[in-house]
Amino acid sequence: MRFVAYSFWFLVFLSGQCLGQKSALFGREWAFAQYLTEREAHAEAVHMLDQLGPLTRTPAQHDSLNYLRGWVAYTTKELTVAHQKLLSVSATSPFYTRSRYFGAYCLAFVGNRDSARVVMQTLPAPDSTLHELRALQLAGAALLQRRFDEYAEQRTQFRYTSYAMANEQRRFDRYDSTLRAEKRRSPLVAGVLSAVVPGLGKAYAGKPKQGLAAFLPILSMAALTYEGLRKDGPRSARFIGFGSLFTLFYVGNIWGSVLSVKVRRNEFKREYDNKILFDMHIPVRSMLLN
Repeated sequence: MRFVAYSFWFLVFLSGQCLGQKSALFGREWAFAQYLTEREAHAEAVHMLDQLGPLTRTPAQHDSLNYLRGWVAYTTKELTVAHQKLLSVSATSPFYTRSRYFGAYCLAFVGNRDSARVVMQTLPAPDSTLHELRALQLAGAALLQRRFDEYAEQRTQFRYTSYAMANEQRRFDRYDSTLRAEKRRSPLVAGVLSAVVPGLGKAYAGKPKQGLAAFLPILSMAALTYEGLRKDGPRSARFIGFGSLFTLFYVGNIWGSVLSVKVRRNEFKREYDNKILFDMHIPVRSMLLN
């Protein structure tokens, strides 16, 4: 019996030694992967982190691995991988706060705006500064979705005094005013205007130079078509040729005006979305990387 007891405790000791060695190995390898990340050797860091998977034994190790893998993905702009890994970090991890803020931003950037809003509502905010940063992220998410009432609610928490956020908060207020005042031009109206006066629909869409560029060749084709009709008659090759070109340019001008409204709308949306995302990002980096 004594031999059996000694054998049992000896096996327990060996297991503890083995786990301790694996834990120490994980720590050394993880630290080296972090060093590679800081030196921008991202491919090597990812390779090392992939090798660490079998060594993870504790929740803390899983959190550390997910955090660093997510951080490498964020650094290399693989933002889908980044938000998946960063948002897997548990609340007990020392990397939790940073992981949640950057993970939520990555979600917003890749277009998962509803999911980003849900995550942002639960961002950790243990002090007044992070509370205001959370409000800024939620305000940005509201602007991205054009939820103006929600933006107005979040901006009540802006103090406009933090060096890391004040400029972005003021710009958000300007974006809010501009987006609210945006004129929603109609593709149908653009098409009708260009049917009446070629090129007018493009001017209505906010592209006056393109409108002029469309008007001049159509006017020339119309003049040549009329000249062919007047001199050579309706069955002449001259009239048919220029008439066909005039019809082609005229119809193309109408369709182009319809598309111009849609293109201009997308350009405007993309321009302001990029500005909003940029101003959401800067305070997070300034406050959570120092």
